[in-house]
Amino acid sequence: MMTRYVRVAIWLLAAVWLLQACSSPSGENGLAAAFDPEDPKEYGIRGIYLGQNIKEAMEQLQPTKADFMDAVTRESYTADQLAAGAGTMVMGLLLVDETQLMVTVKQGVLHSIVVGGIPREKAAAFATNRGLAAYDGPEKIQQLYGQAAGQSQEITLQGSKYKLLLRLHDNQLIGYRFDTVE
Repeated sequence: MMTRYVRVAIWLLAAVWLLQACSSPSGENGLAAAFDPEDPKEYGIRGIYLGQNIKEAMEQLQPTKADFMDAVTRESYTADQLAAGAGTMVMGLLLVDETQLMVTVKQGVLHSIVVGGIPREKAAAFATNRGLAAYDGPEKIQQLYGQAAGQSQEITLQGSKYKLLLRLHDNQLIGYRFDTVE
């Protein structure tokens, strides 16, 4: 027997999904109806994506904390310095809505985005740009991304320049990683 709160939560989620579907005729964040492995906007979360300037990404994410350090020189950088192209290969740890994101910045643009350890109540807030959220199952991955390569616990989607790695545990998505293919 469902409690009143569960029914209200289900209706609320359905309403949010319906509003998102109606407000974006070409899909989430202007994406095509089907997954396009060559579109860099497919490889990101919360509207940020691989290849985007770090300054723009930081304005969209609005992290409460952001620390950047060059992996080679160990020098610290600001988002403004990174946007101007400073640093060799800079790793960043961001705190966004009490959830950690790890990014790699190269030549002022996002080179990698890693998300994991998302609390259930924050899952929708950290959905991929296509709408896949933590704790979704393989059926949702198939629906949003089509046929994917990989084992049952690790699924890879890849174009010529970008790659998405999805990690599953007990048939639930627990984290994702977006990488630039070199």
